[in-house]
Amino acid sequence: MALRQLTTGAHARRVLFAPVPVAPTKPLTLSHVKGFLWSDVMHRATSLLHHVDLHYSWSVGVLNAQTLGFWDHLDRTRPGADFSRCDEEEIGALYVEYQRGRPPGDRLDPAVRRAAEAGGPPHPAGARILDLWDVRLRELGIADPGLRTRARPPLSLDQLVALLADLGLCVDHRRWNGPVYLDGTRGGLPLRLLVGADGTANYLAWLLRDLIPHLRAYDDFVLICDRDTLPDYVLLRHLLGRLGARVHLVALGRVRTSGASGPVPSSRHGGWQGLTAAALAERHLDRVGPDAYRLGLRLYFVATLGRGDRQPYRAELLNRCMERAARVLKGQSSPRDPADTAALLRRHARPHPYVDPYRLTTALLARDRRGGADGHLLNEVYL
Repeated sequence: MALRQLTTGAHARRVLFAPVPVAPTKPLTLSHVKGFLWSDVMHRATSLLHHVDLHYSWSVGVLNAQTLGFWDHLDRTRPGADFSRCDEEEIGALYVEYQRGRPPGDRLDPAVRRAAEAGGPPHPAGARILDLWDVRLRELGIADPGLRTRARPPLSLDQLVALLADLGLCVDHRRWNGPVYLDGTRGGLPLRLLVGADGTANYLAWLLRDLIPHLRAYDDFVLICDRDTLPDYVLLRHLLGRLGARVHLVALGRVRTSGASGPVPSSRHGGWQGLTAAALAERHLDRVGPDAYRLGLRLYFVATLGRGDRQPYRAELLNRCMERAARVLKGQSSPRDPADTAALLRRHARPHPYVDPYRLTTALLARDRRGGADGHLLNEVYL
């Protein structure tokens, strides 16, 4: 009987994973690779214990002021341009250029926002990025989380604001042509803008509209974000908790590409040239093969870099992880007793409903040193 069938049962919980979406405006950087790999290992390992669904919001990744503003900028400055021959870095460079030249307080034309919300395909530049991301995710061994899945959130913005207002979780000034603020002050959290005075909603509105209708369908929500967005996600956890959800928050540090201290800059500022998922594949994939490449990346971005952002990217350590991955695959053991593997997964999940990727991956390496990593676990979670 398959491992998956033995480790789910009466005690399995219903868990929804909701990683923060990435806007299709640039390459998958090292920080994006780390986020995708952590989410993938966590999702696949937890799926062996519980009934797990992955929720990836197209709306959050696309229908936001930065993405729509960039696409509108391309239409105005490069009308009729053919993006089908561009690579990720070429389009990403245009995005960085747009961000650098964007005036402070610049606002999205409401007509652009309304047209995007009405439906239709993404901008040709965004469609090209999504095509290239499909390739990158296949190379990484990650199933498409729903990058192109587009559906209007079941909850409208007016319904969301009304729901939150009834519970004292927002301050609505729209009747006076003012903004809407999320109100987490009862939980010791500051007010946070939700809808601007011009009617433009931010990404938190899309997240709430997407997630709230699913509250009754799951026992646990696992939200995955980067540390730059952690304050927003702490507020999101508070709001969903007030609505009755049990919410777990996993915040990941970005990958440093230099030894400089301080916060790691957002990818919209550039600095990722040559340090992307495409560059990693070009350097390693053909040389080590698909399985060693996928496992080696997980050994590096999960077990070596860990959850935080203190360690800078080091190519020589990634090379060693690729070599270690080849040895692990060569020395892997035959599948162990499924009950033993289930106990391992549960041990590295406590006290959460999700399996901790760092703890599981370091345990995998320890088992490899003692006589070979479990081949079934490798195939189910890492390859």
